[in-house]
Amino acid sequence: MVKSLSGLIGKRWISNYHEVTKMHKLIIIGAGPAGMTAGVYAARKGLAPLVISEDIGGQANWTKNVENYMGFTDIGGSELMDRFKEHMDAQRLTYEARRVKAIRRGENGVGFVIQCDDGREYQTRALIIATGKRPRMLHVPGEAEFRGKGVSYCATCDAPLFRNANTAVIGGGNSGAQAAYDLLQLGADVHLITNENITADRALVEKISAHPKLKIYEKHQVRRIDGGAMVEGITIADTSGTGGTGGADSTGGVGGPDATAATEIRLPVAGVFVEIGLEPNSQILGDISQLNDDREIRVDCQCRTGIDGLFAAGDVTDVYGKQIIIAASEGAKAALAASEYLLYKA
Repeated sequence: MVKSLSGLIGKRWISNYHEVTKMHKLIIIGAGPAGMTAGVYAARKGLAPLVISEDIGGQANWTKNVENYMGFTDIGGSELMDRFKEHMDAQRLTYEARRVKAIRRGENGVGFVIQCDDGREYQTRALIIATGKRPRMLHVPGEAEFRGKGVSYCATCDAPLFRNANTAVIGGGNSGAQAAYDLLQLGADVHLITNENITADRALVEKISAHPKLKIYEKHQVRRIDGGAMVEGITIADTSGTGGTGGADSTGGVGGPDATAATEIRLPVAGVFVEIGLEPNSQILGDISQLNDDREIRVDCQCRTGIDGLFAAGDVTDVYGKQIIIAASEGAKAALAASEYLLYKA
């Protein structure tokens, strides 16, 4: 699962309360690849940045194998984030292991005030938002109730808990297909469900499509998740308009349980893996900064948002290419731009 700062950091990293009256030069919100890189670059500029994050590593922790980060031909995402943390360790950055609730402009429009969900507040002259993205939810009955009780948003983290079990994977993109592959490798029976057609890369689809334990349901929607103490089943409905309920089976034909004229079918499963994409953690900004239609923060080539002193980096922004190496480089740019702002404009 996503790493907690409290479980990873040594004694010198333990959170210390900062009085709201203290004005920081720079605060960085988020400790994924962008936030951690920004922290290192800002520290090397002598800005003594404060990093606030509820976890360390972000989405990168969910990646089983990273084969395209320069310097590492093959490394686990979690291990790569450990290397990032070691680099920060050498810079002796200051952290606060907290969840940020909201951000507002400072008094008279100077700087920013960061409000955490425990009521604590921090002031800063410049701010870098590097909050990344979070899994998109289905918003169906039973999803929230069974989160952590059979409903998962991270197959890399939780697939080993469902060895040889009946499972459902929601999502027909690369994440869904990869989750299905991981579960199949563990002996699980997998129902792969998507509300449209499978869109995963051909090579990935070919790896799973002929597997005897896989059934694919294209143009099906999840209606609800049920169970007792844990997940016991999922109900899906055919949205193709053909009247059938069975999805395409693993060979591309029509099949699946209870392939009758009924609209809904219930699949008995112990695990439900939701892999329908991610959405940016931009809600803390309120109406301070402009967002695009995907609610990503708009930035220019120097990670500036158009608001003096406010910068953003990584997957929370509208920068093209959601990759670890791109997020890290954007974090470096944001720190350099913030340093220049503090030197000449603040």
